[in-house]
Amino acid sequence: MAKKSTKQKQIIPLELRTPVVAVMGHVDHGKTSLLDAIRNTSVQAGEVGGITENTRAHKVTMTSGQPRTITFIDTPGHEAFSEMRARGARVADIAMLVVAADDGVQPQTKESIKFIKKSGLPLVIACNKMDMPGANSNKVKQELSQNDILVEEYGGDAVFVEVSAVEKTGISDLLEAIQLLAEIHELKAVVPAQGVAEGFVLESNLDTDLGPVALTVLKSGKISRGQYILADDQIHKIRATLDESQKQTDGAAAGDPVWLIGLESVLNVGQNLLFFATEKEALSLQKEIESETQEELEPITEALDDTAMFAELLSQRQSQQNTLTKLKVILRADTKGTLEAIVAKLNDLSFADAKIEVFSAMPGNISESDVEMARDVKAIVLGFQVKIAPQAEILAKNEKVLVRNYQIIYDLINEAEAVVQSMLQPEEEIVEVAKSKVKQVFQLSNGKYVAGCEVTMGNVIKGYRAYVERKGEEIGEGKIVSLKYLKEDVKEAKKGTECGIMLDNQIEIMTGDIIVCFKVER
Repeated sequence: MAKKSTKQKQIIPLELRTPVVAVMGHVDHGKTSLLDAIRNTSVQAGEVGGITENTRAHKVTMTSGQPRTITFIDTPGHEAFSEMRARGARVADIAMLVVAADDGVQPQTKESIKFIKKSGLPLVIACNKMDMPGANSNKVKQELSQNDILVEEYGGDAVFVEVSAVEKTGISDLLEAIQLLAEIHELKAVVPAQGVAEGFVLESNLDTDLGPVALTVLKSGKISRGQYILADDQIHKIRATLDESQKQTDGAAAGDPVWLIGLESVLNVGQNLLFFATEKEALSLQKEIESETQEELEPITEALDDTAMFAELLSQRQSQQNTLTKLKVILRADTKGTLEAIVAKLNDLSFADAKIEVFSAMPGNISESDVEMARDVKAIVLGFQVKIAPQAEILAKNEKVLVRNYQIIYDLINEAEAVVQSMLQPEEEIVEVAKSKVKQVFQLSNGKYVAGCEVTMGNVIKGYRAYVERKGEEIGEGKIVSLKYLKEDVKEAKKGTECGIMLDNQIEIMTGDIIVCFKVER
């Protein structure tokens, strides 16, 4: 009977569930403003720099007709948040691509299209900013078709809706289109294969008051306070569940976004969660997973013990690192998802002979221990949308540790890039500043040569370094130690004048040679 019951549990469909919609698109195309219009709130106005710096999830109720709910996942548009957009696409049922009618398809629009096509999600296109001068929805449709997205009127599957977040037009049509897609694809809640529910971690962080918390979207089942979570190899107990407004709820069902409170540690973003009614059930599966993992690891461990290749690779790596200039960074951010995006971007800033080494990266505020760590390993401390403890500021000043805190990701990335570039070994470039054509050559009694020249470019100055060029080839280099006009010593000879030039090196100069004065720029 038990086996039969388990089989039925996996295939019996239940009631229609809340569809999950990933809102994607280019930065500043109005994703959050559009959600504000849908939710009749003002999230975008409160964001630093006008952009969404972390993933948010919102559940809205359609008031027209029969009450229905939709969960929207608002993903950042800035190119540094690529992985966060990918997570939004992985957990969603439907993709909503927001494209500004006055700006068209842009780089992050194309990147979002890539995620959408890879996931195979049904697509709704919200052509926003129809109220703006220069709005052209037909141009948007054409640009989308050039990126393999065909709207319905072009014979494709993508639903196209014209909207204006500012004037709140087209909103009801957009919601109806999403709900229709949900019905067509028969999005129904199913009983999870294991435990009472399954979830996906969209975001997690260390809250000052609540401790480790995680924003999760339930993929199946239902949860309530007092149940247990198996995340990787750790078990957590749900102390409370909060909605997007941080208000306590009785629980959550499939398709709902929910904040999980009472975790033992900060969860990894992008990971799947299993929920159980009792701790005993969670422990049973945990032991089973640990046993399987150990069996997989044993052959690998033996292989490493039997080879000297690992030691050789480590030696090579250390040798290579000795030639690098490193900027060690201790990074603290408000959420784990944001942290992940910044680390990826900092790693991209590395060059052949200068790189950033993220020595430590954790969600949470900047503390005294962070400053002490930076002092010990000779690192700098970068924070993103976090607080700096007053004691940490005092310690940083006393220990001369650089601590910077940012509210906008552009500023953090740009300044980090400037620091790394300043660490690069400077390149030297020879710049020609003057040229003189040799018209006659005089050899002095001491064997040195004086070249009678006409200055053809720039001004020749005594003390300049110069090389002698003959038929396009350099034959020698020296410093101008004597410069004469007629028989008088001068410091400078201007273009168009004649002068006598003597170099400190014994170079056999000939008529027709070119004396090129140069300087080296770094």
